[in-house]
Amino acid sequence: MDMRHIGIITKRSDPRALEATRQLAEWLVERKRTVTVVNDIASAAVIPLGCVERRSQERLPEGQDLVVVIGGDGTFIAAARAVEEVDVPLLGINMGRLGFLTDTSRDSMLAAMERVLAGEYRVEERMRLSVEVVRDGKTPLVCRVLNDVVVHKGELARMMEFDVSMDDQFVFSSRADGLIVATPTGSTAYALSAGGPIVHPALNAILLVPICPHTLTNRPIVVPGAGTARITLTANGLDRLLTLDGQAGFPLSDGDQILVRRSSHTLRVLHAPDRNHYTVLREKLRWGE
Repeated sequence: MDMRHIGIITKRSDPRALEATRQLAEWLVERKRTVTVVNDIASAAVIPLGCVERRSQERLPEGQDLVVVIGGDGTFIAAARAVEEVDVPLLGINMGRLGFLTDTSRDSMLAAMERVLAGEYRVEERMRLSVEVVRDGKTPLVCRVLNDVVVHKGELARMMEFDVSMDDQFVFSSRADGLIVATPTGSTAYALSAGGPIVHPALNAILLVPICPHTLTNRPIVVPGAGTARITLTANGLDRLLTLDGQAGFPLSDGDQILVRRSSHTLRVLHAPDRNHYTVLREKLRWGE
């Protein structure tokens, strides 16, 4: 694929990310690429007028061959939402934190882009989840997530009660602080902190990870990705929320049902041809140290 039109989405609050954006934009323009940057980022990064096109982040992916994400995994997830309707691949540049999704280092940014422009890259398909909230026969929320959807209590220090089923087969009832339903991509995010397993991103699977369950034998499980998880709020309670990829929230009510299944929309992520998932895990999690 000829990468002629390239968009850049940047972490606004990181001065290093802004500097990397300016450097990458100028480098790409020198190579006769059309570069598009988010409006306020172009100004904050001091990119000269006329050097790049400027758009809102919502419109930036339109017509692009690639979107480069400069920041951390949070910035990457926000970019994934921006491209979910236009099927543009993402390349993540990590600005120094853990970064499972933004796995290209800042120091190797230009070398990685050189390889991309030369066609030396591998495309990885990442599954998303489709999420619906059903309330009194209506559907007040329909969305997609890349990492996870979390059903959890709000600010009050009390447990919530819910039932979980897969394809209308009852799995368990739980009293807990909540439940994480995650993709393999999300297995190294909140689900990992809650004691869930690490799942290879190529697997078609869904993780169900209870958060601080009252019954200690209520353990995380991995279920087939072709199934539909149904979480039903079963008891009276206040201050319960649905959190989507850690970036958006939706208040829940008694009797709400949350349906989670694999989305037909995947996310394409670009990697170096020699990238090794297990090497990434060893380096990020410091195995063997």
